[in-house]
Amino acid sequence: MNSSNFKVIFNGSKDVENENLTLTFKKITTTKKISLSHVVISKLKNLSEISNHVVVFQNIEEVIEIGDVSPRETYNYYYVLIYTYKSDAKKEGFLIGNLKKKGDVIIGIWPFNKEIVDSPPEDFLKSFNNLIENPHEYSNISLILS
Repeated sequence: MNSSNFKVIFNGSKDVENENLTLTFKKITTTKKISLSHVVISKLKNLSEISNHVVVFQNIEEVIEIGDVSPRETYNYYYVLIYTYKSDAKKEGFLIGNLKKKGDVIIGIWPFNKEIVDSPPEDFLKSFNNLIENPHEYSNISLILS
């Protein structure tokens, strides 16, 4: 079993002590890639135009895969999706990478210490559908682009 993570480096600001900020995502290892419809990202971008708690911005500087890495895949670009539930203020997120022939695929989960219990791909896709269909259940939804 691979035990690797993705370290996402964000651009910081001059006001922050460290110029770069990071989040670490646990790599999702499944036999089949978890593909997202191209519509998902578009719908989140559209939601940001009509809802003040959905924010889309560009801030990913670099993504580095660390740990037991073999073979390494090359992604064209990345998205980070972080959201907070209204009910319990729990924060979760996903790292999404774009593969040339497969499109957008879910490659990581945050927080990185969260247990992934052999969840079928459909469980991950349900999270995305719920974000789009029920954005009122979340206090914050952030989509960060590279």
